Amino acid sequence: MTSNHSQRAYRHIRKKLLDGSVSPGSRLSYGVIGKEIGVSATPVREAVGQLASEGFVELVPQLGAVVRELSRDEAIELYELREALESFAAAHAAERISARQLAELNENLETSSAIVRQVKDSGRQVADKATAKQFHSLDLSFHMTVIEASRNRRMLKVVGDSHILTRVFQADRHEFSQEILEATQSEHAAIFEAIQSHDAAASHEAMRQHIRNSLDLTLAEADGDNGDRWWVD
Repeated sequence: MTSNHSQRAYRHIRKKLLDGSVSPGSRLSYGVIGKEIGVSATPVREAVGQLASEGFVELVPQLGAVVRELSRDEAIELYELREALESFAAAHAAERISARQLAELNENLETSSAIVRQVKDSGRQVADKATAKQFHSLDLSFHMTVIEASRNRRMLKVVGDSHILTRVFQADRHEFSQEILEATQSEHAAIFEAIQSHDAAASHEAMRQHIRNSLDLTLAEADGDNGDRWWVD
């Protein structure tokens, strides 16, 4: 991508993939996306080409750009990658994290905890879409802050892409039940406490267990769906 317009389109589409605005199997319209950000279809086409090379979309003859769907094997491979990288990052974060980053993680936990209480107090068993989207955002921010704290800049890109993949394939399918919210919050708190204590081994294990639990949930729920599409935390 050579133009600023192409880069804008790329960032815009990545954001839509990340926040679940587009579902697996859905078509990306160059014209519609261009109108959303005030550019022509050409830079959008260039951005989509880059996203296709990164594995987020497929270019289908006579149809255009289609958001990819994830197979069972791909889901497992993706979680294996996340487990290796993010557990490593958590261990290094315990040794290298700054006071600012610790404060960010703590604030993140306080905000997500308030969301969990809100859902619990509402009497609903499942968060509404707006609340789920907010929790999604906090979840991503927590993980990316841990990666940032490891001080490995190259890992930020790889892990960021893996989170887009895990989220885009769950669009419109995953329900954030009170139980899932509480479990995620508890696991994040365990990771934070280990990092705050500067315990590299405990941080590694807490992150490893968190990601494995997410995979177990993904596989269990997807098996119940009896389909080839997968959603992930």
